[in-house]
Amino acid sequence: MKGSLTKIICLIFLLWAVLLPIDPLFAIPIRDIPNPRRLNGTWVSDVANILSAETESRLNQRISQLAANNSSEIAVVTVPDTLPSATVKAYATELFNTWGIGKRGIDNGVLFLISANERRIEIETGRGVSPYISDRQVAQIIEEQIKPDFKRQNYDRGIINGVEEMAGRLEKINFYPFPFVPIYSSIGLVGVAIAIGGLVWITLRIKAWCQKLPTVDKSLQNSVVFQVKIPQLDKIAGGAMWTTAIGLSAIAISTNAWLLSQEMLTSLFVNPINQFLATLSVSLIIALTSILFWFSIEQYWLAQLTQIFQTPIQRHEWNQFRAAVIGKLGLVIVIHFPALAVGWLLLSTSILLTIPSHLLFALTSLMLMIGYQAILMYVVNDMSLDDKLAKQQYFCQACRTSTHRLVPDLANQYLTKPESMAVSLGNATYEMYSCDRCYPQTRDRKYVYCQPIILNEDAVCPKCNYPTLIDAELKQSRKPKKFPKKASKDAISIRQCQNCFHEEPVYPFIPTPVSYSSGTDYYSSSDYSSSSSSYDSYDYGSSSSSSSDFGGGSSDGGGAGSDW
Repeated sequence: MKGSLTKIICLIFLLWAVLLPIDPLFAIPIRDIPNPRRLNGTWVSDVANILSAETESRLNQRISQLAANNSSEIAVVTVPDTLPSATVKAYATELFNTWGIGKRGIDNGVLFLISANERRIEIETGRGVSPYISDRQVAQIIEEQIKPDFKRQNYDRGIINGVEEMAGRLEKINFYPFPFVPIYSSIGLVGVAIAIGGLVWITLRIKAWCQKLPTVDKSLQNSVVFQVKIPQLDKIAGGAMWTTAIGLSAIAISTNAWLLSQEMLTSLFVNPINQFLATLSVSLIIALTSILFWFSIEQYWLAQLTQIFQTPIQRHEWNQFRAAVIGKLGLVIVIHFPALAVGWLLLSTSILLTIPSHLLFALTSLMLMIGYQAILMYVVNDMSLDDKLAKQQYFCQACRTSTHRLVPDLANQYLTKPESMAVSLGNATYEMYSCDRCYPQTRDRKYVYCQPIILNEDAVCPKCNYPTLIDAELKQSRKPKKFPKKASKDAISIRQCQNCFHEEPVYPFIPTPVSYSSGTDYYSSSDYSSSSSSYDSYDYGSSSSSSSDFGGGSSDGGGAGSDW
């Protein structure tokens, strides 16, 4: 009896000594777990050997598709046990960070860890995934998609369902960076070509206008000379300006994509708000830089005008220009409304998840830059040009070059007798313009343009249209008996044209009687009108008015797990 008990105890100790090392054999150190990315470029490491080859192939195909769509990474690992780690969760977090699942800085990785002996599954999520897929949602995926099949030991179906569900959700998240090469680099190169082409086009349009000098108003031209009204720049090169703006916008989109593709910066742009602010900032910087581009176009335009009109053509005073810009503040708001709307879309995750990341990024950048460029185009276009001096310039109808003004002594040689008389009476002066290229030293009045400057409008004769009317006494009239009486009164004087001798009688002021009723003024305004033409014409001062390893992501323990 005693010997039997001793044998039993020895057998127990022997079994304990033999079997004790067996359990740790199942606890595989994390460094010894095969990294599928380094081993064969796949995503599944089935150490516990619970998945079929068909399932592994299907999982690898699905995860590769996900990585191609938006750079997210999923690793599926099965182990017999996680000892000596304190918990399966701690083992999963350490494995996740050791491998670096997900892209560096974006941290868009997910780890499915299955511990067969402990009958537990953990889904570890990266830092960049947690803002979009909460721990509660991860737990829901485990409970609804994985555990029912795992309880029936159908590991293949359970893990496939879980990975499909997680991949579907990850594909709806806009993860940066974008594949800058070759998509956005090509956009940038095309933008540079378009911007340069637009600049050349603008220059050619300005030169073509300057050579043609089209008139814009029939009243500004005659058979000898014509005047030019300075148009806004978009009237000359509107299409070229918009082409240039589109080119600059393409450059901005490419620059944005390059910035967001840099690994050292992508950690800043995981949050949708940060993504939008980054795009807004880069677009603003490029817009400020392009100010020099647009104002160089403006200075070229002003220089061409100065050369044409042979006098400096400049802006109005800054206060007037500022008032013009402020007056268009509503236009600025309207232009930026689409960009602000996109910003609100970015702040709404529910809407954000429904729009492809590349499309959303391109539209945001394009709207922002087109808005900025439209503002700059307006500032350059609505230059508030001081064209007073330009209005005094006359151009030859034959050669379309600027004419010159004749000196007074030479100009007087071309005056007609009525014009000379108007000058001698002090009622007008005349400026003469001639083209030295077409008619040098001409004596023919038909090749000289005469610009009358009427000093006394009341002196213009209604018959011959020359300002040669003067006041005269009635006895100087040639027909004193032919003037009819007005209100039983005779004319007291006359106005006589010294050119055609047209005469106008001047009658004394005779107030017109008025009828009035109670509650009204004694006189109406019409009662003060005079029948005398001299009073009628008096002016009272009124005025007119993918790789061989995981991407380097990390996790801070996000996700969930459950036993089955």
